[in-house]
Amino acid sequence: MEPLVLNSAVDWVMFFLVCVGIVSFAVSGTIIAIQKKTDLIGAIIFAFTTAFGGGLIRDIIIGRNPPALFSTVEYAIYAAICLVVSLSLFLVSFIGKTATVLTGQIHNWLLEGSDSLGLALFCVLGVDSAATFCAANGVSTNPGLLIFCGCITGIGGGILRDMFSAQIPLIFRKHVYLIPALLGTGCYVLLLPHLPRLAVVLISVSIILTLRILAMRFHWNWPTPLDAKKEEK
Repeated sequence: MEPLVLNSAVDWVMFFLVCVGIVSFAVSGTIIAIQKKTDLIGAIIFAFTTAFGGGLIRDIIIGRNPPALFSTVEYAIYAAICLVVSLSLFLVSFIGKTATVLTGQIHNWLLEGSDSLGLALFCVLGVDSAATFCAANGVSTNPGLLIFCGCITGIGGGILRDMFSAQIPLIFRKHVYLIPALLGTGCYVLLLPHLPRLAVVLISVSIILTLRILAMRFHWNWPTPLDAKKEEK
């Protein structure tokens, strides 16, 4: 198993950002599990799927074998963090009236807020991980591949989570979701040759998170056929 190597301040910041992303997606997955009334095992599986599903797909695409999830010490730490967050949130839902409170608006804000933060961090960290791995191993890449790797890292786990919960994935039904991911990862690819790595990561994360917050605040949605029928009436 590859050891955890944090030799610089940038490495520590990147490690911290991944931890924040893991917590965000673990919260998102566990909330969906609570809403769907799963048991504890279901909540843990939903949390792990949301947090690690996209990265697993990314590693398969770029030919990382075995995937980082099963081969690095840092992912063992991330898995422990995900487990603790999922267990804590699931158990808190049984304390007093918390379960009743969390089924309302707070649940929705927690879900959308944590999902947006996880999306922003994992899209950018996903494209960064793919670029770093491919450069170190001589794997040929192009901007389209890197952008796809970033987007699938951010949205892949959520798609699997929603499929497990028997609902249309969030990316296909609510708020502007994929466009911020594309813009953020595209920004990373364009700026990386010209700016320090950490600056590019933070700028790209800010773009995605800002657009997602605006979409939530002002209820931006893509039009659907049903919307058109409502306007005709």
